[in-house]
Amino acid sequence: MVTTAKAPGSGTCHRLSFPATCSIATAMLLVYSHAGAAEWKISPSLDLKETYTDNVKLAPSGQEKSEFITQVNPGISLTGTGPRLKLNASYVMQNLVYAEESSQNTMNHLLNASANAELVDDLLFLDGRAAISQQNISLSGPQAADNVNTTGNRTEVQTYSVSPYLRHKFSNFASTEVRYTHDEVSTGGSGLWNSQSDRIQLGLNSGSAFSTLGWGLNYSSGKTSYGNTTNTPDIDTEVLSGNLSYPVTPKFRLTATGGYEKNNYISIGTKPDGSFWSAGFSWTPSATTSLDASAGRRFFGDTYSLAASHRTRLTTWSLGYSEDITSTRDQFLIPATIDTASFLNQLLAATMPDPVIRKLYVDAITLRVGPSLAESVNYLTNRLFLQKRLQASVAVTGAKNTLILSLFHATRDAQTSQTQDSTLFGSSALALSDSTKQVGGNAFWNWRIGPRTSANINAGYTRNSYPSLGRTDNDKTIRLSLTRQFQPKLNGSVELRRLQRDSSQDSGDYSENALTASLFMRF
Repeated sequence: MVTTAKAPGSGTCHRLSFPATCSIATAMLLVYSHAGAAEWKISPSLDLKETYTDNVKLAPSGQEKSEFITQVNPGISLTGTGPRLKLNASYVMQNLVYAEESSQNTMNHLLNASANAELVDDLLFLDGRAAISQQNISLSGPQAADNVNTTGNRTEVQTYSVSPYLRHKFSNFASTEVRYTHDEVSTGGSGLWNSQSDRIQLGLNSGSAFSTLGWGLNYSSGKTSYGNTTNTPDIDTEVLSGNLSYPVTPKFRLTATGGYEKNNYISIGTKPDGSFWSAGFSWTPSATTSLDASAGRRFFGDTYSLAASHRTRLTTWSLGYSEDITSTRDQFLIPATIDTASFLNQLLAATMPDPVIRKLYVDAITLRVGPSLAESVNYLTNRLFLQKRLQASVAVTGAKNTLILSLFHATRDAQTSQTQDSTLFGSSALALSDSTKQVGGNAFWNWRIGPRTSANINAGYTRNSYPSLGRTDNDKTIRLSLTRQFQPKLNGSVELRRLQRDSSQDSGDYSENALTASLFMRF
């Protein structure tokens, strides 16, 4: 039996709450009023696709149903760049028309926007982000590669955040930042609680006058509320910390952090309060190589962290490890993954010095690989969990080839009660979010056959395990595609895709073969 989450009909359109709308409108007015010197670029687009699939629902063997799906997806992108403003926004209205089962016809909204504005010279700033996407709900349900599959395991996720902050330097003695952040996360009635959060952060860090011993003091206080949709109490968090750094050499620095944290959620494990500490080092042997590592202890046990990067003319390397108490909403707001566009931009800076050409190439690969590398599935749960994640990526580029390899290992152990997921999974499957382990990798190869033609191979593998249930799912994906630029603003592509799941659960296996032809036009 394949266990899936309770899901609404696809394509449901949800309005942001009134406070959210007011916050976004206020932020846009503030950004617009300080954008006079910015250079603006608006680019409308149209994406036409036709897909044939032999298993549109990703159903078990013997229950497959084939389908033709037509997509007509108008979009628009907006960039604003100036001395006091950076804004990037893209929106696509995805319209899906099914030849056999018209009741599945739907419209999805896809939005990705971010902005940073300097409202008062060297004092008051504003960060803003907004996103709308469609995500798989349950890790155990069918894992659709995109929105054409009607699995009943997809939902729309909306996120936005607005964060004004003050920065000030006290000469060479210290610098300070005072930041307020409001954010909201909502889904299409999938059972994930809609929520909003307000957080204040204060920071004071030593300046250049403290060359032999750096120091810092930080305080944060936040509240996450779940509105009228549930009787779940608000979650309050409070953290006070201090840090020291001692430069042994100009390139090697010892670091230490200590403090106290207080959380009011009801834990099924250790009480979520107490002092914490960590000690480590920061090593920067060159401008292209850095390594930060630390070990310490928090209320849930020993903790470790690692962040390493290395870059050569033709390669970029990244390795990271982290442990933290987090939630699904936090993972949607601040995904702890490797950003594909930034990773490739660093890699290609030497071989593609023209930023416009480089951006077009990076955007084309990001479309095939996804916005994040080394990414585990952020499945929906209302429970807080301890997440431990190891991720690594390397990219290699040459005259005609680009190769990206990524690996990840992620575990989640729930820290709050199973009953919080009763609206997601029903009472019979609450153990699904107790403990999970995801191990996987992805390999992407782009071959530039000619100045306007390229071939791509993208292969992925993920092993999802549920130790408390004795269940394991192996998901495999392979995509073969050929892309061609017919005119400067007209591109076409053909893609062959195969998905396959091998599960230890009865009737959990499925496979899909799909062929997609597309035309993408910019105006």
